[in-house]
Amino acid sequence: MTSRFLLGLAASLLLLATGCKDPGSNTAGSALYAFDSTTSQVFVWNDMEKLYGSPTSAPDLQISSSLFSQVTNLAWGGLCFDQNRGVLYLVSATGSIVRVSAIRTQTAAVPSTQVFSFSLSSTGRLTNSSFGQATLDAQTDTLYITENGDSATQIWVVSGASTQTQNASVALQALQIGGDTGGTGVAAANGAVYGFMANGGPVGINYLTGPRIRKGVASGFDPNSNLTIVGSQSLLGIYGSLAFDTGDGLLFAARHNTDSGTTAPPIDVFTTGQFTSGPYQTPNAQLGSATNQPNLRVISHPGIKDWLVGLSGTGTTGSNTIFLWKSPSGGTDAVAVTAPAGSVLKGLAVDGNAS
Repeated sequence: MTSRFLLGLAASLLLLATGCKDPGSNTAGSALYAFDSTTSQVFVWNDMEKLYGSPTSAPDLQISSSLFSQVTNLAWGGLCFDQNRGVLYLVSATGSIVRVSAIRTQTAAVPSTQVFSFSLSSTGRLTNSSFGQATLDAQTDTLYITENGDSATQIWVVSGASTQTQNASVALQALQIGGDTGGTGVAAANGAVYGFMANGGPVGINYLTGPRIRKGVASGFDPNSNLTIVGSQSLLGIYGSLAFDTGDGLLFAARHNTDSGTTAPPIDVFTTGQFTSGPYQTPNAQLGSATNQPNLRVISHPGIKDWLVGLSGTGTTGSNTIFLWKSPSGGTDAVAVTAPAGSVLKGLAVDGNAS
């Protein structure tokens, strides 16, 4: 109840400060997408309002393509949506990418003219690396993908994502800070990009180390402490996943509680304004249940509608349980949605312009 109150209070204060109605409070007209690595299909629930009220509902659609076999080993958080163009991206842990155009009109097998595969270049990759969360900035048509190696981490910046051609190899444009490691989370919108790293060099006058979230743009992160949140007061933990509510100016940061050794609510919520106030920031609020979501590995937000979705994971194993928060900006509890038996999910995306 305390976390729900704090989050609701934070949202209210934000609205009072701006003097306007919550732009992200609407939840209607949203659809949920999930990729099943077992069948190499995309599950679609067309109406999230309906799903929230009936969380045992089967997917309305199961979309397939022969190219989906290239991303069966989906990266954690390797599913993202272009709200403006109606395009779905699937990213594998090995750097293969599939783009589905006109995804809102697909009902079964995707025509070959509307699905494309390309990949991240082998040049510039980190040692023994794996790719992770992906996000799409619809305003700039830029795809961001995390890569985490033995002793370094970076975010690949893929410009003109919607125009990448079949079998293209995308050259590395790296977004990184030397010394950072354990990068697993990224969120971007309107030209801004946020990256989660599990560790890195000291930040601020107190030389803080440990998990941090950096804010930057496609060309780079600020190397000093001005746009970084770090330190024990931030309550960040490993395997961080990020989601950006652009309507309310909130950044959600999920934590894998079991591997982080904590029993706090698993999602920290920061306002975008906190990234200009120095690194010593406590969460504006917390969300989620340490009992019900101790192993969160993926979260996603449509940005323009008030939904948050999440998946748990242990090691490399995904789950078929989806956590669904309606109006997370107000601190509501999640309902658990059960995907078809036997499915293994590692990526989710929400279409906020489904109707």
